[in-house]
Amino acid sequence: MTAIAAATADVVVVGGGIIGCAIVWQLAQRLPRTARIVLIDRGPIAGATSGSCMGHLMVTPDDAQEYAFSHASVQLWRELQDQQGGFDYNPTGALYLADDPADIALFANLQAQFVACGDRAEILDQQQLRELEPGLAHDLPGALFYPGDGVVLPMTACGAMLRAAQTAGPRVDVLPYTPLTSVLREGDRITGVVTPTGPISSPNIVLACGVWTPEVGALAGLPKLPIVPRAGNLAITAHHASPIRTQLLEISYLRFAHGAATVDPTLIGADQGGHAVNMQPQSLGGCLIGSTRQFRGMNRELNHELLHRALLRAARYAPGLLDLPIVRTWVGLRPFSLDKHPLIGPWPLLRGLWIAAGHEGLGISLAPITGQLIAQQMLGLPCSIDHRPYLPARVVA
Repeated sequence: MTAIAAATADVVVVGGGIIGCAIVWQLAQRLPRTARIVLIDRGPIAGATSGSCMGHLMVTPDDAQEYAFSHASVQLWRELQDQQGGFDYNPTGALYLADDPADIALFANLQAQFVACGDRAEILDQQQLRELEPGLAHDLPGALFYPGDGVVLPMTACGAMLRAAQTAGPRVDVLPYTPLTSVLREGDRITGVVTPTGPISSPNIVLACGVWTPEVGALAGLPKLPIVPRAGNLAITAHHASPIRTQLLEISYLRFAHGAATVDPTLIGADQGGHAVNMQPQSLGGCLIGSTRQFRGMNRELNHELLHRALLRAARYAPGLLDLPIVRTWVGLRPFSLDKHPLIGPWPLLRGLWIAAGHEGLGISLAPITGQLIAQQMLGLPCSIDHRPYLPARVVA
């Protein structure tokens, strides 16, 4: 897949995670086959956040805009599976769980949100829940089942996107271990990038660098972008040992994962961290267990106490986890946008510079629609959804 860097390109995408790969994939579908797209990353493809996260494809019905955003992206994931495959796509659906009868009212609230968006979700009683997931605790008061969610393996998904891109556009070059060292510009116009292997002239540069986007943006003279890292501790059981078949989320996960931060994300040491259950069955039969969140800068050390609490909480819902070996634990850094919306679109003060970052825990879910919105805006095409809430212009002082 690796090719020799070209001296010129129509677009250079900086960042080889799931967002950057999705942008290359979507651009290659729309640009002429003669167009050259170059993807560069300072490390391996999918070697940072995309290689250390959960693969949740999640439709969020908070409001009509967020539903359209996430639903359109999950649909694009299904299309990639139909066209390309090879990334362990599993349309598990999602079970929202609670351990307190008082929380049953939350099921109806979430169900009403899906219905208001023209979708459906089913409230399950105790017996229906046991029939669907017999490995769960038998005293759980019920659940809400939403059939539209799924799970993918992010690392192989990046490869599937790039294979699809290179099929559509034979002049797609993928250059891992190629850091960006400087950005070339003339006045208010981007003219290219410089890497250790030489300059690449290009009228369009897309920064899709996750938590490193503010650092890379500084090379182009941008002010500090409002994106900060948010650490998450994860664990996975041995293969062929998962007690679940469906993706499981504690009903409070939506509030915990997508609500406003309760501490200042920029103050390192102020956040003691929190957790809400998210468990995913894996293709080889393991169970991936999360989810914790903590603002602590770029620190990727395991928070053993926080992860231990998360594992015990997961075992409350799936008691069989207590008897399973945990074979790996690790930490990933999510790119958290301070206003809770990712930045997707042109940087208004520097022509030819594009931003695609700040998705926090929904980067895997939203990667395809992010790539599509970047491609549509770059080519002057109508956008699939309302793109205005995500434009970077909103953070320009």
